[in-house]
Amino acid sequence: MHPWLRIILPGLVLGSAVAACTEENPYINVCGNTVVEEANGEECDDGDANDDGAACTAECVVAICGDGLVHEGVEACDLGDLNRAEGPCTPECTLVSCGDGNLDPGEACDDGPANKPEADGQGGCSELCTPLPFCGDGIVHSAWEECDDGNLDDTDDCLTTCKLASCGDGTIQAGVEMCDDGNTDDTDMCPSTCLWATCGDGFTHEGAEECDDGNEDNSDACLSACLLATCGDGVLQIGVEECDDGNTDPSDGCNAECVRDRQVFVSVAAPTGEEIMGIAGADARCVVEAEAARLANPERFRAWLSDSKSSPATRFETRGARYVLVDGSVIADDWDDLTDGQLSHPINAYPDGSEANVAVWTSTEASGEAVDTGEFCGDWSVADDSYGRTGYSPEVDYFWTFADLGLVCFGIAHFYCFED
Repeated sequence: MHPWLRIILPGLVLGSAVAACTEENPYINVCGNTVVEEANGEECDDGDANDDGAACTAECVVAICGDGLVHEGVEACDLGDLNRAEGPCTPECTLVSCGDGNLDPGEACDDGPANKPEADGQGGCSELCTPLPFCGDGIVHSAWEECDDGNLDDTDDCLTTCKLASCGDGTIQAGVEMCDDGNTDDTDMCPSTCLWATCGDGFTHEGAEECDDGNEDNSDACLSACLLATCGDGVLQIGVEECDDGNTDPSDGCNAECVRDRQVFVSVAAPTGEEIMGIAGADARCVVEAEAARLANPERFRAWLSDSKSSPATRFETRGARYVLVDGSVIADDWDDLTDGQLSHPINAYPDGSEANVAVWTSTEASGEAVDTGEFCGDWSVADDSYGRTGYSPEVDYFWTFADLGLVCFGIAHFYCFED
């Protein structure tokens, strides 16, 4: 024995000391002593914190999902080998529930966080794990659908957008539409009827038609060929043209403005100033004689005669027509030419075309205005020794209407009849 043992441990017997050192130490190899003794199979040791609900179990093993122990705050459940995707405890140690993203028993769907609180017409999964309505499910949801036929066919009456098919939606509805260009522009090739544009459909196709009034009436402003009616097209436009002979030759009775010639003749009747019975009486005589001669438009004839209230310049309406005798001889090209004091041909023929070189009652200047002498035979209602002014039919200068000769009102004279 070494001397120092006797100094430190006086009276200590060596055999008893060895025995004491070989007794088991109660503080080693024990789970809970805060020492991780891997040789003894410990994975962790949190001392007094070791617990089957803690990160380090009472057996000093790290808690994991599937160990059959529920790690508080981390796991909702743990059935060990009995953990199943279908529940009640999943392999992730979560309880089966709607919203976990797993399709669990009793759930028709589960999109997890994407589950929707309410329907929006786009389908998906609700917060109750039931399918939400969508376009194409075959059920009409009036809040956002007009129709729902449950198919992907855009040629029937219900589109894949669950909108009712209509002209202008850009899809051609079979058996109903011939075209659909996605708009309702009536001037293009596919108008708002979704039938190909054609002449007579009532829509003017730009670049192809000048007009389209939807009818085949050639007497209106738009011909059946969808061309605008014009003078010279050979079609009479009612209310606009008096004639249309298919050309613009002014010498054939229908001028370039489609105004027809006006006929002029000397009345066969030769009344006194009183017998004329006013301008209305003279007009009536012109109508009767035009009818008797079978002239066109007899009702349009008027007497070239003035009184104290009116004159040809105020009564006659036509200004752009030629004036001709019944044989076609041109008297004047238009109103301005008629009233310029010089005729192209004398007005010297009766309605049957026979020659008439006679005096005529006019009381009218070459301008078509009433004479300023006041000589109208009492507005053509008296036959006394007062005067009315006359013209002379063989003349072509202003004498044709104002020969500077006054005729007593009981005298007789003819008068000019103009088609107006």
